[in-house]
Amino acid sequence: MPNPDNYTPKRVFGHHNGTGRKKGSIAKSTKITREIIAHALSGQEVNIMDALEKLSSKNPEAYINAIAKLLNYAVPKLQSTEIKSENSRKIEINLDDNVSIDELKLKMESLKNEGDDDDDLADYVEVNE
Repeated sequence: MPNPDNYTPKRVFGHHNGTGRKKGSIAKSTKITREIIAHALSGQEVNIMDALEKLSSKNPEAYINAIAKLLNYAVPKLQSTEIKSENSRKIEINLDDNVSIDELKLKMESLKNEGDDDDDLADYVEVNE
């Protein structure tokens, strides 16, 4: 049995000599799988559209679900973003039937002018004509 005072293991777990793949890069198996799927689907656009049209007439709910699933591959998912500001303040606008659009625009403009020294607020308050 080796002396415990000067014993070091031959290999420390979790430490490797190689650098491995870079963070965010695609693994080789993932890349190959994507290429195979893309090749299998190439030229199938017409068949896919026909199948979706048939599905829409037979079962609209299934059609919507299919479109929703396909959108995951066409449109990137958005992440929620929280805006934090040290100078944040509550803006309250009360709406009722007696308030006109012009009055609301004036209120928004006054809020924007109050926030001119606060660039963060001025960026988010917008008055459209």
